[in-house]
Amino acid sequence: MNKKGKSWPLFVVAILIVVFSLTAILGVSYQYGDTKNTYVKGASDIRFGIDIRGGVDVTFMPANDVDATDEQLSAAKTVIEDRLVGLGITDYESYIDTNKDRIIVRFPWKTGESDFNPQTAIDEIGTTAKMVFRKGSSADGEEILSGDDVTSATVGYNETEGWVVQLRFSTQGSAAFADATTELAGGSTPISIWLDDESISVATVNEAITNGEAIIKGNFTQESASSLANQINSGSLPFALSAESYSTISPTLGAKSLEVMVLAGIIAFIIVAVLMIARYRLPGTIAVISLAGQVAATLAVVSGYFPVFNGSTLTLPGIAGIILGIGMGVDANVITAERIKEELSKNKTLDGAVNSGFKMGLTPIIDGNVTIVIVAALLMGAFGPTDGFWAKVFNPIFWWFGPSTAGTIYSFGFTLLTSVLLNFVFGVGATRVMIRGAIHCKALRSPALYGGKKQGGADYKTPAIRFIPNRKKFYGFSCALIAVVLVFCGVFGVHMDVEFKGGSMVTLAYQGEADLSALKSTISGELNQSNLTLQTGSDISGSQTLTVTLPGSQTLTTEQLDNLLSTLNEQYPDNAFTQNEVSNVDATIGKEFLLKSVVALVAACVLIMLYVAYRFRRIGGFKAGATAVVALLHDLFVVFGVFVILRIPLNGNFIAAMLTILGYSINDTVVIYDRIRENSALYSKKQLSLPELVNLSINQSFSRSLMTTITTCCALGVVCVVSIIYRLDSIYTFAFPLLFGMISGVYSTICIATPLWVDWKQRKKAAPKKD
Repeated sequence: MNKKGKSWPLFVVAILIVVFSLTAILGVSYQYGDTKNTYVKGASDIRFGIDIRGGVDVTFMPANDVDATDEQLSAAKTVIEDRLVGLGITDYESYIDTNKDRIIVRFPWKTGESDFNPQTAIDEIGTTAKMVFRKGSSADGEEILSGDDVTSATVGYNETEGWVVQLRFSTQGSAAFADATTELAGGSTPISIWLDDESISVATVNEAITNGEAIIKGNFTQESASSLANQINSGSLPFALSAESYSTISPTLGAKSLEVMVLAGIIAFIIVAVLMIARYRLPGTIAVISLAGQVAATLAVVSGYFPVFNGSTLTLPGIAGIILGIGMGVDANVITAERIKEELSKNKTLDGAVNSGFKMGLTPIIDGNVTIVIVAALLMGAFGPTDGFWAKVFNPIFWWFGPSTAGTIYSFGFTLLTSVLLNFVFGVGATRVMIRGAIHCKALRSPALYGGKKQGGADYKTPAIRFIPNRKKFYGFSCALIAVVLVFCGVFGVHMDVEFKGGSMVTLAYQGEADLSALKSTISGELNQSNLTLQTGSDISGSQTLTVTLPGSQTLTTEQLDNLLSTLNEQYPDNAFTQNEVSNVDATIGKEFLLKSVVALVAACVLIMLYVAYRFRRIGGFKAGATAVVALLHDLFVVFGVFVILRIPLNGNFIAAMLTILGYSINDTVVIYDRIRENSALYSKKQLSLPELVNLSINQSFSRSLMTTITTCCALGVVCVVSIIYRLDSIYTFAFPLLFGMISGVYSTICIATPLWVDWKQRKKAAPKKD
């Protein structure tokens, strides 16, 4: 019976979601002249990572084997941050790894940058800027005062000297400078100024200077004078810094990549929406509304829409995480809609079917999402800043490694975790409120709108596929698949990216025809390195590219990179070489990153097994958890095989894909285990044997597994196609292997995990009793 006055939640919640989505995307601001007042942040206020807007990611270590104290590292970090602020760069990330004496800094190019030279950028924030005034013109002259005695440094200009740096001394510094200039006035001994043990200015003393001010002259440009003034104002570093690893990207490539990923997201959303509406009718339509709210809320959390959240840096893999969330986000709605259809097929009333569907669908939704939360949290804890919440939670596992430079993986984990948590709000909460409102609306009470028939019931038939009886065939297929991958590994080997093995990889854009043989000879001579490889290609902007890769034991200094680019343009002016991307990783850091990634994978497997063992302890939890992990390892091997067969180097994308598969695959397994647990309470052992009960449970969950896989693969498929069309290799090498992993995930759940569990349970029962 329709209860009047209860349909309003459907319309109110839908309207609220639409209004919220619009404000989260567009923001709320007021423009008056050149002044913009932002009341609510929107998508345009999102802080993008350096892979989108371009920038530098550098790991500093004390030079000359200095064993820095924690206090010195903290002081050095403060100096670097002050210099970044002085350059107008306030949106930076910086972390200290006290275990390995490292300072990790990630920052975008400064406003107005044109040459995007990593040498200049790193020097501006990482040089020691140790300034000393000395008597005479030699480095061993008597020290008058140091940079610590300078209270301010400003840039000035006069027609005689050009750009200069104006200094103002402290009281102590003024007195020392006054004494020295009084002593040397009118004599032949000059005063020299030394910066980092290099003379930058030598001046004769005509008269005593007692007003506490001085000028540094040195043929400065405005930019170099500003940089020196900034370094002096920020103070001296407690030790010299060495850039052990760094990577850079030009902003042109990043901006184009952002456009492409946004396009992929829109297309993926449309495809998933059409599938949901076509399959589930009214619940599918409501699911699309909830999904729109979930995506908008994810963007809102990232942008800082909510005052309680500071927002987060969004990278290209982070956007991929949002798109993946579009495909996975409908899972809760799929489970609920399938259960409603199933209940209608039992000739229940619409109200009864909806109530039963909500009740029976909630447990698998919670269990499935919790496993993804575990994986996403591990990604953030392993590859994010050490002062983050999840880093502190997982500190007992990763404390030895210190901070990671994989900000892109952290961003992916953040958006994935945010999407999953928001799925509880929108995919579960908002959807259920709207459906309850819909069934109390007279115009929407027809069972046909929910997958049933107008006169009652539903065309719902549980498949009768013989999964368990055919399990040995599945085992054989999987073993053959593993054997093929192992053969490929043995014949062709496994390629490691510089991110894992160390080394340098430089990508240059060029015009016209390139003579690879001549280029290799020139580059080898310039770098004094014969063991390098060259590869041509094209980037997202359509420009031709030349990628130079050095082995793991060789890295490039910023000076070498600068000289290389100059030499190439001198010898091959028609090619007009420009720098696109640089990845420069010390071999030790690369190996540590690989080890940390392996530890993260192992930790994820252990945590997932413990969770499954606990949640399904009534049906043999440890066996369920162990067989689920075997299926996970199968899926990981499939992803690994795709990387090997396609000759894709293993890097951070590989680890992100592996961990994502862990969460996704176990989600499928948990849903089926939940159905087995439910059926175990409904059927006695006399009614159904264990293989029959498990086979029934798999078939009952098959529609849900298939639909969730289709929506997720559609979203990932869009990303793959778009990344291929626009040559976005960094995303393609993540999305394409992940696509195969998703397919393997549903296969391993149905054909590996549950059949193995059955075999294990039956073996125990068949074991002979001891006399």
